[in-house]
Amino acid sequence: MGSSNNSKLFYLPTGLVLLIAIAVSLYLSNPEEIVLKDDEAISIDGIAFPRQLKIAGSKQVFIGGGTRVKWMVKVYGVGIYSEPKLIKSLKSYAGVSGEALMNSSDFTNDFAESKLTKSLLMRFHREVGASDISEALGEALKPRIGEKISDTFQKFILDMISKDRLEKGSDIFITCKGEKLWASLDGEKGAASISINGLCPAVFLVYLGDTPVSTQAKEGFANGFAELVAK
Repeated sequence: MGSSNNSKLFYLPTGLVLLIAIAVSLYLSNPEEIVLKDDEAISIDGIAFPRQLKIAGSKQVFIGGGTRVKWMVKVYGVGIYSEPKLIKSLKSYAGVSGEALMNSSDFTNDFAESKLTKSLLMRFHREVGASDISEALGEALKPRIGEKISDTFQKFILDMISKDRLEKGSDIFITCKGEKLWASLDGEKGAASISINGLCPAVFLVYLGDTPVSTQAKEGFANGFAELVAK
């Protein structure tokens, strides 16, 4: 008799293969790794913002930003970032002055509504209550996306912070790609995520819309974009 082959083939159940595929997809798409590149950092009212940051392998560049002031008190600085591909997609605005971009709803809407990766980095001047920050963001969203979604986002941010107070120097990262939004505190691993149609543009329009919560941040963004595309 010929020699027999005793090797056996093992097959994973279809359901297990699907679960593994989903887990790999979530691992690759979840921006747990946040790398700040502080070379030649940019100062906004005494707070340093890196010119570049890298989230889940996607490099983003600093465009501009400003300070959020409440009751004449500096609460946090905010930097606005995007992947270079997003900036290139808005090349039709090259040559337009920062002042004109500041007053262009088409420009800010085109940026906010882009499905490409963009981020907000909030760096705090002082200690604040977590509920104060989440409520302020929720209230700013209401006229842009309605009460139901703004309340959902408010709870999402509060749950992500998961403590009563934010210390001075704390960071909040908010990143959007497509309709998915990730948020994390101080660049910690395991960013929380949420997907709601229209939420990402609305969050960016809190800072870039016709009635921004920080005029300085919108002006810094418009001037920064004009300088970037002029290079």
